[in-house]
Amino acid sequence: MLEDCYYLKIIQENNLYFEHYFIYIITMMNFIKKHLALSIKLGILLLLIILFVIFIILKNNVAIAESWSTGFTATFIAVVGTITKEIPFSLLEVGAIILVAFIIFFIVMMIIDFKHKEIFTAFHRIANIALIIFSILLTYQATAEMMYNRKPLEIPLYKEAVAKEEFKGIISYFIDDLNECCNHLEFLEDGNIVAPDISEINEKVALEYNDFQSTYLFDFTTKAKPMYLSSWLYREFHITGITFIPFGEANVNFLNVNAGKAFTLAHELAHTKGAMREGDADLVASYITLHSSDYYLRYSGYYYTIGSLMTLARYTGNDADYNELYNKLDVRFKKNISFNNKYWKEHNKANDFANWWNDLYLKMSGEKEGSSSYGDSSMHVNPDKEVIVFSNYQKLYFDIFYSKK
Repeated sequence: MLEDCYYLKIIQENNLYFEHYFIYIITMMNFIKKHLALSIKLGILLLLIILFVIFIILKNNVAIAESWSTGFTATFIAVVGTITKEIPFSLLEVGAIILVAFIIFFIVMMIIDFKHKEIFTAFHRIANIALIIFSILLTYQATAEMMYNRKPLEIPLYKEAVAKEEFKGIISYFIDDLNECCNHLEFLEDGNIVAPDISEINEKVALEYNDFQSTYLFDFTTKAKPMYLSSWLYREFHITGITFIPFGEANVNFLNVNAGKAFTLAHELAHTKGAMREGDADLVASYITLHSSDYYLRYSGYYYTIGSLMTLARYTGNDADYNELYNKLDVRFKKNISFNNKYWKEHNKANDFANWWNDLYLKMSGEKEGSSSYGDSSMHVNPDKEVIVFSNYQKLYFDIFYSKK
């Protein structure tokens, strides 16, 4: 009898459990039916988040990242870029302004909704903002972010040993060429160099990319666009260019110093051609500018890279070599360097913040060195002051020097 009561209690408890369960299911179905639009938005948002996480996992595999980049991303940039390159203004600038305006509008309206206790209307607005943000993030993840973990950049660099006795002659050769560039360019009294406009630099750099035979870079070359609305802000951040792969678009700060415009433009175009890591884009830009027959492009390349070559003058075995070679540099180049340094010091209000943010973004994207990945690779010297590992820029200079000999 007691046993029968026990089983009856179990049955009653189970019935109660199933009753609560079915009530819960019916309540959820009624909610979905009543708020179908919101339910659809939340379902799409969940799907976007899942896809976003999947791409984060996939990009950690080099083979997958390489295959995806050379297949999907290269095609995506060519198709989208063919359209956007004909638009005369920066879509990134306009899009960023519209996005910020929409987000501010949604936030204000959401506060009003909560104030009037229109809870579900506010949830709709939150869902709209989340959908916009995650759509952008997913598109960026599926295009730009996948390229950060591509295989190592393939570019001609000198691989043989170079004796320290040769350093002085190599450096002197390139200083002579830099000075020759100065002779063919115009400088203002304050030290600034006169540069072509952005459209002309675009044409010059595009020709160099067309002549550069590379299995690593994508075939399509877009145009870099000057940012007329926001360059004043980016100047304070010391940001000279931005590439936004979802638009297939490279953007340059037209308020950049004239000496750096060609190098920056080549750097941003390198991103759209598959060299997404900052050090890789700098190396591609170095190759493009230093190999150019155009005096201005070559000067811009020297402006960014000659310091790496000059460093070798301290390891020739003769302490007097560095000063001798430095004194050989054209005075107009030195004056231009001073002008540029002064220019950036005058526009330095937000550089630290921008560098912190960029460092965080790059590390999250997969560049372990963060913002320090810009520029040249490291040069290694042993305790006897002998160079045992040359930097990438130095190897590039060696490759140019010995190919001409």
